[in-house]
Amino acid sequence: MSDVTTVSGATGGVTSVATAPKTTTAAKANPKGFKETLEKVSGHKYAKVTNGVREGEYVNQSGNDRDGQAFKLVERGGHEYHVYGKTVVRVADAKSS
Repeated sequence: MSDVTTVSGATGGVTSVATAPKTTTAAKANPKGFKETLEKVSGHKYAKVTNGVREGEYVNQSGNDRDGQAFKLVERGGHEYHVYGKTVVRVADAKSS
């Protein structure tokens, strides 16, 4: 447990931790025994989650350090990015032949 009893803001005001508003983020979870369904994405080393609380996200199946981890697929400026929580990985551009 933290020994912090007060929090000061940028404006100099001080708030007691006991009266500070509490924020909670409950993690979404599938019911016990639930099995996600994955759909392989052609030409890529990942699969799309097609049901459950992670529906629309993707699962890395590349065999690297991130294998098995879920990510969100983001395309910006002609580049593809995989967003694993706070970690963002830019995917190498396809080699032109």
